[in-house]
Amino acid sequence: MNGEMSETRMRILQLLKMRARMTVSQLTDALHISAMGVRQHLAILEEEGLVEYYREKQARGRPHHLYGLTDEANSLFPTTYASFAVGLMHEVAKFNGPGFINKVFRGRMKSQLQSYQQRLQGKNLSQRVKELARIRDEEGYMARVDENNTDYALIEHNCPIAVIAEEYPHVCEIELALFRQSLGTKVYRVEHIMQGSHRCCYRIPKPNCLDQD
Repeated sequence: MNGEMSETRMRILQLLKMRARMTVSQLTDALHISAMGVRQHLAILEEEGLVEYYREKQARGRPHHLYGLTDEANSLFPTTYASFAVGLMHEVAKFNGPGFINKVFRGRMKSQLQSYQQRLQGKNLSQRVKELARIRDEEGYMARVDENNTDYALIEHNCPIAVIAEEYPHVCEIELALFRQSLGTKVYRVEHIMQGSHRCCYRIPKPNCLDQD
């Protein structure tokens, strides 16, 4: 979770994760702070896109506001999906050989390429890079784009498949090939989480600078 998040807000997220939906009154009782304090923390979490509220109609009186986690907040909590996937791949490799895993990765890349190209179709390079960043951000890579006079930089601050990539590094090369084919141009990886960087960064030369590479 966000290291800068207050303990109280972290506790609110934990409570909502465990109980699904809660009212301000229920959170006040659980946290032993004032209702006003709870509302202030909830307002901040709403602004950050981590909490949303629902109106629950009552037989009498005003409807209750029930607070719950957004999908983005749920992604903050650790899961065993990645380790499960790696274990599953190990079992598949036992029966089909290690080369079969690379076939699976390549098959997955073909499916992604088709999906990516549908969204990038009809756009110039600048638009394609920005749309690719949006796609990757939606997939959990916390992606954004920077640019200077000569290059675009696709930057990914998170790697949802890091556990898989540690076991099967070839997936990173397949990913790089995916970017090149999706964008239809040269792409260079200049920073790599798997090599100790805190992010992955890809340099994409602008069209008028391609001849200089």
